[in-house]
Amino acid sequence: MRFGAIIACGCLIATLSVTGCRGKPEPGLPSAGAPASSATELDSLKTRGQEQFEAGEYNDAFVAFKQAYDMAPDDYGVLLGLAQTNAKLRNEVEALDWVNLALAQRPEAVEPMELKGRLFLRLGRMRDATAMLERTTQKHPEYTLGWLNLAAAYSIQKNWPKAVEAAKKAIESAPDDGTPHFALGDIYIEQNERKLAEEQYRAALRIDSQHALAYMRLAQLYIGKNDVTKAELEQARNWATTSDNLEPGDGNAASAAAWALFKMGEKLEAAKEMNKVALDHPQNYRIWYRLGKILDDMGEKESAARAFETAAKFAPRIRTTTQPGNTVEEE
Repeated sequence: MRFGAIIACGCLIATLSVTGCRGKPEPGLPSAGAPASSATELDSLKTRGQEQFEAGEYNDAFVAFKQAYDMAPDDYGVLLGLAQTNAKLRNEVEALDWVNLALAQRPEAVEPMELKGRLFLRLGRMRDATAMLERTTQKHPEYTLGWLNLAAAYSIQKNWPKAVEAAKKAIESAPDDGTPHFALGDIYIEQNERKLAEEQYRAALRIDSQHALAYMRLAQLYIGKNDVTKAELEQARNWATTSDNLEPGDGNAASAAAWALFKMGEKLEAAKEMNKVALDHPQNYRIWYRLGKILDDMGEKESAARAFETAAKFAPRIRTTTQPGNTVEEE
């Protein structure tokens, strides 16, 4: 089974709050000689912006930080807030402008340094991203997020030895967090080192028993085995169900649980379960595709065709027939 590239591909660029990732707040100071009332209003706007940012209300956070910027355009905390907010809003170019202004105030501050490297990653500027993240980790080796995204940069470039080294540095910087182990597991998956990957996902769960994605990866590993046993499929189903219970997300974990049931030979129950998951997550084409595969295997050709057609609506590159080689992912 092909897994997505680690951290930096798609939505997995490391922005998680892991132990050691979040530096101490670096608030800007009111301009010298500013009236007390202005300073109080500025602090209020910055506090509101930070609270809204942490609550995921990024548009509102941007408004608050922008109002603060109009009062204090050289305030480091305001500039960093605008950079971080624009990054969350996927305005990478604008975020880069703001982060450069923040770095002009504090050239070696860890948060804007790491953020700049992450923005370069998103913009596909691999050389710039690697250089910035290398500089970040050299200056701030304790900052886990820098190591995680440096591992991501190396992975995208398929520099596996350096990617592994960076992920291990992330583990050293945050020994009580499961995320760096998870990231290293994904690097091993990209190299088809399945046993090493499994060890890292299990390590992540020993540290954090609520790590939904680690359960999901273990389920995928077992389901994808060529010589998988029924006991292993049952274990995979349990892991996938646990992942879904922790974070239902887009339905992929529930789909994996149903697929494990199918591979155990429980085709009718698997079809019913997969159909329910598809209806709960109608825009996830992979679930419709899997449903089509199950129904086709059961001889339900018309129903299978409808499932494939639905998958094609959300992923037009999928043809609606089961021709040889016409697969979305290897199961």
